[in-house]
Amino acid sequence: SSAVPSGGRFRCPSCRHEVVLDRHGVYGLQRNLLVENIIDIYKQESARPLHAKAEQHLMCEEHEDERINIYCLRCEAPTCSLCKVFGAHKDCEVAPLPAVYQRQKSELSDGIAMLVAGNDRIQAIITQMEEICRTIEENGRRQKQHLGLRFDSLYSILEERKKELLQSIAREQEAKVQRVRGLIRQYGDHLEASSKLVESAIQAMEEPQMAVYLQLLGVCLPCRITDMSKVSMSSRPEPGYENMDHFSINVDYVAEMLRTIEFQTGA
Repeated sequence: SSAVPSGGRFRCPSCRHEVVLDRHGVYGLQRNLLVENIIDIYKQESARPLHAKAEQHLMCEEHEDERINIYCLRCEAPTCSLCKVFGAHKDCEVAPLPAVYQRQKSELSDGIAMLVAGNDRIQAIITQMEEICRTIEENGRRQKQHLGLRFDSLYSILEERKKELLQSIAREQEAKVQRVRGLIRQYGDHLEASSKLVESAIQAMEEPQMAVYLQLLGVCLPCRITDMSKVSMSSRPEPGYENMDHFSINVDYVAEMLRTIEFQTGA
């Protein structure tokens, strides 16, 4: 009452607008939609059951009041106790859901570790083969330069033959580089697929609900991990594959022999 002056007038503490209390009293005041929305949200939050914020347990589709608490080993699916006693899994072998959850999660963790280690090895192989490609290209460029210098001194006679020999170098260089790059693409595709598989496995590992985790996991993901880890990584260029020193010539021959020049064999 001390905040209301005589005559039923007072100022709003927020907007300082003067309000008159008529015969309707406080019910005659203007609506504050912001405050009403805040009150409605508070009421909704207060009315929400406490268990809605806690971990949700999956319930059986066949028996709505039964929690999924066991795992059918034959059907490879989570189920409830009544399904084992009276339902579709009564003749199946079952195990406690937590035990199966822990076992499969451990197996998935081991599979992730194997894939990560394999990815490191693949990356090392790719790096090595990329270095081989650079060496092949550098050796090819060097041999081309040497060949050009030799032929420049005998340009009038050797120009056509020089072109043929340069093409021979380019063909072998291209063939070798294409082979190694093909292997790089093969290993790169495997690395990409393996990395995506690791990401999927990690996402499955982060699923906190056991039943949802096992439903998402099934048998597909562990099998894919096992198959991926068994892929052979033995296809590599043989030692010395990048060497192109056999494209070496001797320009000390006489002019009559220039048209029959071939690359030297051996040292």
